[in-house]
Amino acid sequence: MERINAETIAGIALVLLALIFIFAATMNEVWAIILPADYLILALGVAFIALGVITIRNNNRKHSHEESTHH
Repeated sequence: MERINAETIAGIALVLLALIFIFAATMNEVWAIILPADYLILALGVAFIALGVITIRNNNRKHSHEESTHH
């Protein structure tokens, strides 16, 4: 049973990076210029987390089905 995968880890890292960049944009006007890119990074992170969750569910469903047919 798989609990976490590379897509989920990458998504969490991107979300944290985006949150740090958004916080930096509130403190510095130079960082505020690239705020739209920060939201893009945030959206990509959320997409990677969603992809990871879907992959985990599919893998776990496939493995539980294989285990039940072998009995």
